[in-house]
This record gives sequence, C-alpha cells and structure tokens, in this order.
Amino acid sequence: MSNFSYYSSDARLASTVAVNGSVNPVLARMYHDRDIRQSSLNSMMSEERAGLCENVVQLIETTDRQTDREMAADILLTLLRHAEKNLKQALAARLATIESAPLRLILQFINDEIDVAEPVLKYSKALNDLDLLYIIQSRDPMFWRAIAVRQELGEAVVEALVDTKDTITNKNLIHNLSISFSDDILEKLVRFSEHDDLLSQALLDRSNSDDGRFVKKIYAYAGEALKETLQTAINRILGEEEECQPDRADVVRNLADVLTEFIQPDFPAFMPTPSMVKAANMFAEQGKLVVALMVGTLKRGQAASFIAQFSRYAGLPVAVVIPMLQQKNGRGFAVAAKASGVERNDFMVMYSYTRKIMGDDYLSSSDITAVLAYYDRVTPEVAKRIMTTDNRQSL
Repeated sequence: MSNFSYYSSDARLASTVAVNGSVNPVLARMYHDRDIRQSSLNSMMSEERAGLCENVVQLIETTDRQTDREMAADILLTLLRHAEKNLKQALAARLATIESAPLRLILQFINDEIDVAEPVLKYSKALNDLDLLYIIQSRDPMFWRAIAVRQELGEAVVEALVDTKDTITNKNLIHNLSISFSDDILEKLVRFSEHDDLLSQALLDRSNSDDGRFVKKIYAYAGEALKETLQTAINRILGEEEECQPDRADVVRNLADVLTEFIQPDFPAFMPTPSMVKAANMFAEQGKLVVALMVGTLKRGQAASFIAQFSRYAGLPVAVVIPMLQQKNGRGFAVAAKASGVERNDFMVMYSYTRKIMGDDYLSSSDITAVLAYYDRVTPEVAKRIMTTDNRQSL
C-alpha cells in the first residue's frame, strides 16, 4: 500500500508559528501536552476520544488561521492512530465536507480501508487532479469507483479512470452527469460497452437523462456497426418477407429512420420520412400522442420525428412546422402551442430543445423572456384564428 504521509514536524510548526504570529491557546496546550499525544490516549474511553476529535474538527472548520489548522491536523493525526474504525469513518465523513481541511489529514484517511476513505474520495475538495491520479495508480478498484462519482472531474482523471477498464468505475462515470466526455473518451466507452451489458445499459440510461448531443455522439461511434446489422435486416425483411410479414417491415423502416435521424440529424432540413409520419399518426390514433411523448423525442435529439408528431398534434402541415421552428424568436411556435393546448412550461421546454437542435447553443434571458411574454399575450382564441388556413402565412 502506498503511504500518503505529509506529517508536520515540531520544528516546522514552530517555524510557522514564528512567522504567522500567535495560535489558538487551547490548540497550543493540546499540541504540547505529551500526555495527550502519547500515553494517556491509550487509556481514554472511546467517547472521550470522539469528543476530543469533534472539538479539534470544529477548530479546523471555524479558524481562519493556517497555523491553527496545521496544529489541529497534527493533533488529529495523533488521535487517529488510537481511534476505532467507526470514529475514523465519522471523522472522514465530517472532514470531507470542510474545504479548508489540511491535505495531509485527508490523505491519512486514504491510507486506510475503503470504508474509511470513501467519503473523502467522493467529496473532499482538498484533493486535486494530481492527487487523484496518484491514487488511481496506486490503489485498487474500490478507490477508483468512489473517485468516479466526484463532481467536476478533470479530463485527465476521467481518462485515467476509463483506462482502468473496470466496469463499475466506468458505469459510475457514465452516470455522473457532472462530466462532459470528450470524443476520444466517449469512443473508448462505446467500444468497451460492445461486450459489456452493464456499460451498454449505463449508456442507454445516460442517453435518456442527458440532452440530445450525448445520444448523437453515441450513435456516431456505434452507428456503422448498427447500420450494417440494420441493413442486413432490411434486405432480408423487405426483400424476402415483406409480402408475408408487412408489420415487421414497418418496424424495420422505423428503426432505419431512427438510426438515420441520430447519425444524420439534418437530412434533408429535418424533413420526416413517411414512416415517421405514419408512426405519429399511429400514436395519435392510440391516444398516445401527448406532450410528454414529444418532449422525450426532443430530448433524444430526434428532430424529424418531433416535427412529424407536432405536425399531427397541432394539425399543421410539415411544410409549415419546419420554417416555424426555424424562427429564433419562437413566435410562430408560441401561437401553434397555445392553439394546441400546450401549457406554458411545456412550451418553454419544447422551445429550448428545438433551438438547440436548430443550432442555438445559448439562449439569453432576454430571448426567453420575450418568447414567454408573447406566449402569454396570445389568447387561445386568437391563436386558433391565426392557425386557420388563410392566416398561416403570419406564423
């Protein structure tokens, strides 16, 4: 086991005090009391040790002076050598939330077992990327898995974790929504997932919870293999079996459309295919063409399918819906949404996602305020009147 040891010496501490001035007198007495630092600790009751540790931790948390924190760290390191496992766990959990906790104290927990080290691995801001990289190199998979759930991991740390090829570590990374994967790292994850059902499921879960960009990246890397498999199925079903199994042919056409939509989302100008239109009509006939369905379609980045669905939902031709959604000001979409009974919050979600799909990475607060103000001003009656065939040119 690697030993992360950065203990202060009495000489170094004395030098620090000399430079920075006086220290907390309680800490000074505790630090220089050799009875506390040595023999009497063995005879202390566990409750006494726990109380003493709590007092020292409170000093670390509340003091503004570096000298106090360093002296308190020395005292705690002495106490930890005599502490029971449950006390170490409690201290690790407490110190993991204190930003000013001395690094050498945090590293002492990492020298211990995973059930002591886990809180600081997951939450301590005292650890920087270099510390984490060294821990990844020197400790076992249980430590990697805890690091993988940290917020705001640097790209070098993420890549080092991915390169461990540990399934649980990579699953934790995929489920960590604070991480934005680079193309190279995501390509590795997709490649690993080809023979790992747990990773495949994790990527699917992330695709359902993230915006459309993530799922498009997934399909960009996995697309060629999928297209080959799909093309084989299309050739077989549409060539040999279409007459006797037309329902299966429709399923395969829909799959082909979905795949193409992810890989080539702009084909051509977001125009839905006949099978997308047919699917939207089927949802409507079954009573399933609802706002939640359309929002889910948008979140997956399926622009053409959304256009087919909204076209049917709003009773508008596709040729009207596409240019309407391309308007950055969103006024035509606001009118169509109001006339169709789409609630304000749902309209805002739809508008935000359609703007991303249309290429607007950033919507200013003024953009959002303006389109919502317009939505609020238009009454359902006026919106429906605008939506009539004679007035659609005003959208």
